[in-house]
Amino acid sequence: MTVEELHDEICAIDAIYPGAATELGPQIYSFKIPQHEELLVQMSFSEAYPEEKPFILQLNTTNSNRYTDLKYLEKTLQDTLDVSFHEGEVCLFDFFMELEPALEQYHFRDPPPAPEPVFDKMSEPKEISPDRYKREESVEHVDSSPEIDPFEGWFQADPIEDRGSAFYGYARSANSIEEAEAFLNQLLQDKKISRASHNMTSWRIKGERGVQYQDCDDDGEAAAGGRILHLLTMMDVWNVIVVVSRRFGGTLLGSDRFKHINTAARNAVIKAGLVEDTKKKKK
Repeated sequence: MTVEELHDEICAIDAIYPGAATELGPQIYSFKIPQHEELLVQMSFSEAYPEEKPFILQLNTTNSNRYTDLKYLEKTLQDTLDVSFHEGEVCLFDFFMELEPALEQYHFRDPPPAPEPVFDKMSEPKEISPDRYKREESVEHVDSSPEIDPFEGWFQADPIEDRGSAFYGYARSANSIEEAEAFLNQLLQDKKISRASHNMTSWRIKGERGVQYQDCDDDGEAAAGGRILHLLTMMDVWNVIVVVSRRFGGTLLGSDRFKHINTAARNAVIKAGLVEDTKKKKK
């Protein structure tokens, strides 16, 4: 892996866990551990990574009252890294995912004075309410055919707003290319989504006999679909379609727009419960 490829992995991790990664030096990074941001682990990566396992340099905390046994935690991190690392494969996302239950055990072992929830409520799948958007209805014509709900089966993350623009992430399972295309057409039946500035799409499908299919669509937002696909690859999610709908507010956001697009996509996948399902299959 080249230094540029390592940088791409770090950028993907920062998109999945915004603000988690800080570069300290050449191939040395500090990470705020997701869901436990008061713990900071410093790691170094050799030029042979991912052929060689990264090194845990040290573990620090900004809350010594809550994390009282750093030696125990350092061993927990090292054991988790040993399990997560597979020669030739990037491991940071799996490392952080495996750390969540391990650190939950730590709090059970040594509960803090003021308990705080370990898991973000975003991890609890919740289906979109059909009333999220109010569809226009005609009072002059009554259609006797059954109305199709564009959001049926989709899960939506909370919207992200920045300087007038809004980003909406949607995700759902899809087991074939035909299903993915049909689900996308269904979602686009909603007038507000169909009129959005951009509807960036990405899907990853594993078909019969292990045949894999991946594709994306920028919908006018250059390179956005590819970034979502890269994010899904880093999260190791399959049989999924993700749509990020952007409504432009008139102010250019620069590179911040890609951060919002990735965050919206990541939150939608988590809300749909697809990350947890993937981890269970791997185990």
